Amino acid sequence: MVRCSLVAATLILLLGCLPKESPKMEGLNMKVHYLEIVCGDVAAQCAVFEQVHGLSFGPEVADLGNARVAEAPDGSLIGVRAPLAQHEQPIVRTYLEVDDIEKAVREAESAGAMIAYPPTQQGETGTWAIYILGDVQMGLWQR
Repeated sequence: MVRCSLVAATLILLLGCLPKESPKMEGLNMKVHYLEIVCGDVAAQCAVFEQVHGLSFGPEVADLGNARVAEAPDGSLIGVRAPLAQHEQPIVRTYLEVDDIEKAVREAESAGAMIAYPPTQQGETGTWAIYILGDVQMGLWQR
């Protein structure tokens, strides 16, 4: 519970520091598709995001590990779910949108990342993958 509260507080601080408009960088095409929050108290995390950021979470989505999902004003998705296995630890994982997930996974691996989950079709939501570099987990998502 304390760990999830710390994660939520960190996210709130980070989100509050973001500029209203993303800076335009020539040649850079990167968009957050999905922000996944895995925690022990889904209802509490959703309540904080609803109260602080005005988000509205829907019912659990089976294709996303029974996450409750809200859409941010920029179209990115925020999903909050409980751990899927006893060994899964609380985490906040960002999935960046890519045009070609197979290519992105190959490039991440050639740059030294370990592929934790290869490209996986997830129902109607798209294809995702997770890589780990050092102690950081990142997700990739292709619509």
